[in-house]
Amino acid sequence: MRQPRKQSGVVLVITLIILLILTLLGTSSIQMTGLLERMARNTTDTNAALGAAEAGLLAAESLVEAETGLTAYEANTAGKYKVLGTGVTPRWQTPATWNASDSLAATHTGSAIAPRYIIEFVTTVVSAEDSLNLDNVGGDSGTDQTQVFRITALGVGKSESAKVYLQTTYGKKF
Repeated sequence: MRQPRKQSGVVLVITLIILLILTLLGTSSIQMTGLLERMARNTTDTNAALGAAEAGLLAAESLVEAETGLTAYEANTAGKYKVLGTGVTPRWQTPATWNASDSLAATHTGSAIAPRYIIEFVTTVVSAEDSLNLDNVGGDSGTDQTQVFRITALGVGKSESAKVYLQTTYGKKF
């Protein structure tokens, strides 16, 4: 008759170790899936904010194109300003600028709130040829003037935590 061998339980220990490894792999893949989902949501939200800011820039450029003078910018209110001097915090960096009375709203769907923008008159540029009156003999110099504006737009994504600022310089001859 044969005597049964003593069992040491090695199979049980190895099985438990394999089960622990599989549990860790499953948990980490679930966490990775959650992270990837949050990243995709943030990218979508940022793209929506970018689209809203671009809509704000286009609306501001259309408004500047319709302008016939600089009177509205002399008043320094309601989204139309003269640019601040150097060494001063720019208006677009001040949170209060983006409220309803200090900035203008653009029409855009696909974001939590409508994009807002401000327009700042920067300077008037006279072309070098015109300042010498080379091609307008007998006429006034300074007729070839371009007014330069800085437009800043704030776009918000599908959630208010995603914000994008876009800024451009726009020139117009009156």
